[in-house]
Amino acid sequence: MRLPDTEHTGRPWRIHEITPDFRLEDVWSYRTPGAGPDDFPAMLDALRATGGLNENPAVVRFLFAVRWKLGAIFGWDKTGQGLARRVESLCDRLPRDLRQDGAGEAVPNTPFTLVYELHDECAIELANKTVHAISHLGWVPTDNGDYELRMAALVRPNGLLGRLYMAAIKPFRYLIIYPALTRKWELAWLYRASPPGSSAGTTANQGRSLTPKWSWARQRSHTAARPSAARPQERKEQLTKWAGRLIVFFGAAHTLGALMAEGAARHAGAWFSGELWGNDLASMSPAMSAYWLSINSFGPSLIVIGLTVMWLDRRGVTPPAFIAWSLGIWAVVDFVVSGPGLGQGLILLVGSALLLAGARRAALALSQPLYDRI
Repeated sequence: MRLPDTEHTGRPWRIHEITPDFRLEDVWSYRTPGAGPDDFPAMLDALRATGGLNENPAVVRFLFAVRWKLGAIFGWDKTGQGLARRVESLCDRLPRDLRQDGAGEAVPNTPFTLVYELHDECAIELANKTVHAISHLGWVPTDNGDYELRMAALVRPNGLLGRLYMAAIKPFRYLIIYPALTRKWELAWLYRASPPGSSAGTTANQGRSLTPKWSWARQRSHTAARPSAARPQERKEQLTKWAGRLIVFFGAAHTLGALMAEGAARHAGAWFSGELWGNDLASMSPAMSAYWLSINSFGPSLIVIGLTVMWLDRRGVTPPAFIAWSLGIWAVVDFVVSGPGLGQGLILLVGSALLLAGARRAALALSQPLYDRI
């Protein structure tokens, strides 16, 4: 949950001493039911066990893959743009009592390095050509007597490029990254292995279990007990998942291809200067044509549709068949009107076919007797 800035600035965190020139970008809280004052190390261990950036929903991995690709193209992540090169590390600002042997070490499976770690807060940092960023984690008591995790993002943008970059990624952070991070981190606490002596297993938790009753192990054994009923449902999930991935890939490939391979991005200055306002669609300028080919094309909409299909699939909901029929018919019409092109329409046709096959599998699973499906 997003919190007001004062929830970070009003607390006596040590990070304030070394970041006077940083801007507070976000403050978020993450529920950790049953946590006590000494459980911050257990929470950090649980976060490390989640696998960093390697273990995330497909949409988050896709966004990071796009970010790394753009960084490689524009040189944002070159060694000379990082810590101890373009900017000094916060480790160099640490007062004597905060200096630790592990400061400056890489945080596994992330682009961050450790600044310091205390019993109730820690800070990690990264730097590139766009921004110098700090992720601060703190352990805070709540009104019900538990403790919860707080995350604050502090940034120092690198000039106009950094400010534009932060503005561009803000919608993705709020709509995709932070919700996924919230689910991942809160589940990390719930599914953690409580260390001996941790207050997570003390009287604060007596009478209630932190582990959900329906575990993955029980789900696997349950599925194995009824293979004939589970098989259509499992196949449906795989078909739908791949359908969503293909639709996202098609939309992203079209949009990024237009921006990069076709050179539409070079008209960005005209797009954001108001030059296209009142432009005659009957005789479009090169900047307007590039805009309709990339940002205002069907590509972004297909990305949203594909992500919606994947979101529904993860929740066990079968996407309606009209999505598949609509996309399939549109792909056929596009083929008839504009020709085969590079065969990109085939990707959308395959995705539509997989969606229809998934819906058929779901109907087959529902046709099983009720006692075979529970």
